Amino acid sequence: MDSFRLQRQRPRWYLEVAPLLGGYLLFGLVRAAIDRGDPAATDNAVLVQRLEQALHIAVEYPLNQLMLDRPLAIHLTGYFYRLCLIAVPAILIWLYISWPERYRHLRTVLVVTTLLDLPLVWLYPEAPPRFALDGIVDYMATYDILFSAASRHPRPGVNLLAAMPSMHVAWTTWCAYAVWSVVREHSPRGAWLAWLFPLLTAFVVLVTGHHYVLDVLAGMAVVAFAVQLTRWMTRGRRNVAAKEPIST
Repeated sequence: MDSFRLQRQRPRWYLEVAPLLGGYLLFGLVRAAIDRGDPAATDNAVLVQRLEQALHIAVEYPLNQLMLDRPLAIHLTGYFYRLCLIAVPAILIWLYISWPERYRHLRTVLVVTTLLDLPLVWLYPEAPPRFALDGIVDYMATYDILFSAASRHPRPGVNLLAAMPSMHVAWTTWCAYAVWSVVREHSPRGAWLAWLFPLLTAFVVLVTGHHYVLDVLAGMAVVAFAVQLTRWMTRGRRNVAAKEPIST
């Protein structure tokens, strides 16, 4: 009986895979198409740098320099940056198979999080530290970690001047939220370990010169807003359904 109930809650896999993959590809194309380029991106980056200095949170340069004479740390952080987002489809599959009753809501949070990035990138194009902050060494490109050398050069389908917000942090924050929201009922203390993932990601995007501290905070804020927005949407649908007359 429970197996039958879970099957009813679980949407058809092919109706999930195609829209998610297609949507992600379309997201990349739209993000590249709204690239406003320099000088707007560099000017915005300078504003962020000044604000961080005023707030005493400008840690990108010292963290980046800390890595330069540590080859092992360089490669570990570089590979982590390139591979950490594999967690997103992995957690989606895990939710779909093991927690179908939670899957729809958490999938929607992920979609809303991703969509929120597009207007922000258009409104506030921003060059990352590796392009706009003096002294930052783009060591991932220097060592060509997983073909990172190409990331220095503009190419079709990629927006290199879209550092605000950090989607690496946003997507890994979603991963942590998904795991935490499911596991906390069974292991309240253990569930908090999931939040180490976005914290580690935040450290990596800072030391590699891909983002500023404010980009990291913006990425986390986007997920928090997506969670709340999804709750409002769900509550609104329930209210509409409750008001509909029951046909006899």
